[in-house]
Parts: sequence; structure tokens; C-alpha cells
Amino acid sequence: MGAQESHEALDELATLEEANLGAPEAKELETPRRPAPKRQSRSDLPQGALSPRQVHLELSPLRPPQRVRTVSTTNLFDEDQYAPSVWEVLSSKFVLIQVLFNVVASVVGPIIMFALMFAVLDQGPYQALGPELVGVGWGSLILSPLLIFALMPVAMPEAVEMGWFKPIKLETCGRWRLILPYLGTGRCWRWAPLRHLCLGAIVGLVYFPALLVIAKFVMGPTLSTRTLIWFLVCYTGALTPPITALGCLGYAVEHNLAPTIGMMLPHKNPCVRTLKRVLASIKMYLCPLYVEPDGDLRHAPGGMRPPV
Repeated sequence: MGAQESHEALDELATLEEANLGAPEAKELETPRRPAPKRQSRSDLPQGALSPRQVHLELSPLRPPQRVRTVSTTNLFDEDQYAPSVWEVLSSKFVLIQVLFNVVASVVGPIIMFALMFAVLDQGPYQALGPELVGVGWGSLILSPLLIFALMPVAMPEAVEMGWFKPIKLETCGRWRLILPYLGTGRCWRWAPLRHLCLGAIVGLVYFPALLVIAKFVMGPTLSTRTLIWFLVCYTGALTPPITALGCLGYAVEHNLAPTIGMMLPHKNPCVRTLKRVLASIKMYLCPLYVEPDGDLRHAPGGMRPPV
């Protein structure tokens, strides 16, 4: 009995060994490891590739322009419409015509007004640094920028369409942004009167001290009625060129020009069109912020294109 059981146990072991030898060997499962991505520097990017910040800006074309602080990304105009430099905007036909028109208006209008104030309502002579001269000096720095640009947007759509007035990108302004902070995209500068008052304060840093020095040491110590009238007329006329040109530059920045043109509604009848645009210009002065242009820009000149 014992010998028979041992033979059976040996047979079972032999059978198990044969089964193990015939079975394929088990292979260990290995989890494939993905190589760590190599960080690319900006110099390794292919030519024409966009950085992550630029890609984010390109994918968000409807973001309000005032939130973009470093670059101009609206691109609402065709590329060939943009002015390549600030000087090209300042020397454009529209700006030169506006300067000439406003110089004439700033001479003719004050002659009549100052004659009523200093020759009819009152009589000279006047002190060189009296309240009459100082008051007109300060008042001109406030009223002149506001009055010059009150109705100027009425003609801007046609001026842009004919190439007489070109938009300019924010980065093209360069160092001018340090001298003229209202060129920036800050929310406060979207209100046109605030830009104009800032411009009057900047120009006044040069003109107002010059007015006092000339009145005191050249024209003074007292001024006759006629001398005071012509002296102040020359002062208001001299204020007009820098205020008009630099104020137009504030309008030419694309994030200001696009909404301005978008508010100047078209109409077949020129009288109705002018009336609508005058009302829109007054609205721009009363409202603290511009209204963004329509998505299809149907009110804008043909050269403008909607954001993609």
C-alpha cells in the first residue's frame, strides 16, 4: 500500500511539471513612462508663434480695451489704415484743417467777447497781473479744449474713410504716452472732456507762466483796454494749435477712435445725418463713458472690420 501511494504521488508531480513546462512564461506588466516635456524658452519658439499672453489676448477680442495696459489689441481697422508714427497723425489733412479753422475762431470770437467785457462793461487801464488777465488765462485753459472738440467728431467718419485722419496703435505712441497720459487705456480717459481738461492742464504748465511773465515785465505794469484785449486775443490764438493737434491725437488712438466713429450714425439726408451726429457728440460729452461700437460695425466706414 505504501509503495503504491508513493508511485501515485510521483506521477502527480511529474504531471504538474509537464504542465508548467508547456505553459508560456508570465511576463511582468510594466507601466510606460512618458518622458517629461522639455520647457521651451521664448527664443526656442518658431518664428511667428504667439506667446501665451498674446494667445490669450487673441482669443479674447471682445474684452474691453481699457483693460489692456501694455499693448493695443483691438485691431478694428485694416492694417494699411494705421499711421506709422505720431507725426503723421499730427500732420494729417484733417488735423491741419482743424488747426486752421480753430485758430480763426479763437481770434474772431475772443475779439468780440473781450471788447464787450473790457471796453463796454468796464474801462481800463488794468493791472498787469489783475483778475481780468489771470481769470482769462485760467478760463481759456478750461474752455478752449472743451469748445474746440465739442463738435469735431461729426466729420471724423468721412475723414478716416478718405485717409485724411488715420488711427494709431497704442504701442506706436511710444514716449508720447509719458507726456500725454490721456493716450492710455485707463477707464477715466474714455470720457472725452476729461482728456481735454488734462490736455489744457498740460499746455497750461508752459503757457500760463509765460502769460504772466510777459504781462508783468514786457507789457506792464498797467495795460490799456486795447492792449489788454489784443494781448489776450493773441494768447487764446496761440493756445489753439497745440491743443487742437494733441487733442486730435487723443482721438486717433484706436480704442478712442473706434467707439467715436461707431456713435456717428449715417443717414441719406445730410441735414438729418449732421443733426444726429451733433446730438451724439453732445451725448459723448455728457456721458462718462463711450458706448462700444456695434459688433458688425454697420455704422463705421468701410475700412473698419469687426472683431473675429
